[in-house]
Amino acid sequence: MSVLRGLARAQALAGHRVAVYTTRDHTDTPNNDGFPQTIGVTVSCFPVSNRAMLFSPALYRRLRTGVIDFDIIHIHGLYRFPVTYAAWCARKAEVPYIMRPHGALDPFLYRQSRYGKWALPLKRMYERLFDMPNLNCASAIHYTAKEEMERTAFLKLRAPAVVIPNGIDWGAYTPLPKSGAFRRRIGLEAQTPLVLFLGRINFKKGLDLLVPSFARVLEKFPDVRLAIVGPDNEGYGLKVRQWCREQGVADKVIFVDYLGPEEVKQAYVDADVFVLPSYTENFGMTVVEAMACGCPVVISDQVNIWREVQEEEAGLVVGLDPPKIANAICRVLSDKEAAGEMGRRGRVAAQRRYSWPRIVDQMTQVYREVIEEAAAKRRLGK
Repeated sequence: MSVLRGLARAQALAGHRVAVYTTRDHTDTPNNDGFPQTIGVTVSCFPVSNRAMLFSPALYRRLRTGVIDFDIIHIHGLYRFPVTYAAWCARKAEVPYIMRPHGALDPFLYRQSRYGKWALPLKRMYERLFDMPNLNCASAIHYTAKEEMERTAFLKLRAPAVVIPNGIDWGAYTPLPKSGAFRRRIGLEAQTPLVLFLGRINFKKGLDLLVPSFARVLEKFPDVRLAIVGPDNEGYGLKVRQWCREQGVADKVIFVDYLGPEEVKQAYVDADVFVLPSYTENFGMTVVEAMACGCPVVISDQVNIWREVQEEEAGLVVGLDPPKIANAICRVLSDKEAAGEMGRRGRVAAQRRYSWPRIVDQMTQVYREVIEEAAAKRRLGK
């Protein structure tokens, strides 16, 4: 959602008129779902009557009659009523639409369901009836990395693909916060080596690999500490804490539940290395954020921007193997000069590759091409 907020704001600042349709639980207070008040962005939050599928009668009514008001529709996600119905309405009204799967088509996630194995047949049926027709009839499918696009080849989708990355507001990283605030918060001295994980406490993030990797790092750097920062909305953190106890590192690992945007940047600035050993990551926003803060990164080769990180020499890329992850972390901690160079290269690359104006320009060009192609088809059909 944070990326969508940034994209909408950047598009409005570029002169577009943007309408965002999203949903909220019926118990929530109506609001703009965290969207900044930006001229040119209209946000509508619709209450849902079914949380599992995010079914919203109000959104149903709005889309049924209002989809023709737009030149193009950019749909984020799969497997839920709002995105499925938005695409269906766009198809019926012959309004061009772009679908962005947000990693849902990666083989690792494609073969899983959050509701367990029993739900997979239902997922496949829903897909066959709704999402695959919507994807195949889309004007384009928006991937955020070449790797994400390539991983969907097994589906043989017919819609054209475009690769445009996520973005960051570079102004938020200029200047960077002074070092020390995050370390003071967690009670660490300036000279203590700090390894940082930041993200959702979730099965796909590779924390089962990170904990034994950290145990190996401790053998070489006995004073090193690991900060695991992020929300535990699924109770997965209990497993992570158990692994820490089993590995004998519980007293060396610091858990932090929530950090605000400024505190997140302070964490990146204070860390010696950021680690993301994910089993799958369709983009990796935290990697770009760490780079923007000048923090060297160690990531798995399942993070879909690993090629870009490797090309920019902003960090180290390894397989899903604890000894290799540990070795990469030790390499960064062992050579502060090389680590500093990684951080500097990463910061330069983050600004060059991922600043919003550059990305909005790319997205606008795709929008224009899609709109023109749809108009041409309508003319030929008359």
